[in-house]
Parts: sequence; structure tokens; C-alpha cells
Amino acid sequence: MTQLVKKTATAALIATALVTPTAVALQQSDSSDDKKLQVVGDLWVRTELFFGMDKPGPDVTDYQFQRFINDTVTPRFPDGLTVLAGNGQWKDSESGKIVREHSKVLIIVYPIDAAKDSSRKLEEIRSKYEKQFQQESVMRADSTENVSF
Repeated sequence: MTQLVKKTATAALIATALVTPTAVALQQSDSSDDKKLQVVGDLWVRTELFFGMDKPGPDVTDYQFQRFINDTVTPRFPDGLTVLAGNGQWKDSESGKIVREHSKVLIIVYPIDAAKDSSRKLEEIRSKYEKQFQQESVMRADSTENVSF
């Protein structure tokens, strides 16, 4: 995927996330007479970053990935984050072959009014991972969520 296509797709995802609610948390009223569902929480942005663990030479280890989270991600998002382990696949643009690899998914939610600064920090994270672990790209997916604590 070319840098221009990746950047355009990312910009489109961010723009969509900032103007289009894609998920709504609902809560049923306690009253048996009132069966209306009500939106719960405030509108926040949810970003998921998908990190491939395969690279030339030895793959990224769990220890190396945790160090990356500790040294690069946590200082930018100290209020909280979630990391999930997964198995992913993608189609290599040059060979056309399906490539399967272990992956990590980073989930971060942040208030809409912090979206510009948070987006900049997320792009720094993507760039650092790509360089440090010789990755072609780190996929980013943005949406909006109603969040309540």
C-alpha cells in the first residue's frame, strides 16, 4: 500500500470518526412502564492500531512489544489502554500471496476534544513501530463510541 493511499485512508477514517457516531451504548430504563432505551455516556473516539509481529530476522517478541508499550505508548497515553493478542492475515501487494502472522491490537479511547493531539501521538506511535520493527505499515481504525466509566 502506498504512503499516499495509507495517509488518505487514515484521514478519511479520522474524519468519519469525528463526525459520524458509529456505535451507541444503550441502557434499558428501570421502569417497567418505560421501555425506551437511552444513550449512556459521552461521545469519545476509539482508535485501534494493528501491529504485525513478523519481521525480517527474528519476529517481534512479547518482551520487545511490551517494552515498546512501556517506552512509547504509555508516556503518550498514561490514562489507560488495552492490548489484545491476535492472528491476522493480509495480501502481499507484490506477490499476491496471503501472509499470516501473529499480531497485537492496541485500543485507546479518548475524548473528542482531545482528538487532534491524540491523533498526532498515535501517528508517532505508528511511525516508531514501523521503523523499529521494520514494518511496511501499522493499520489504524478510528470510530466513535459512547463511553461511560
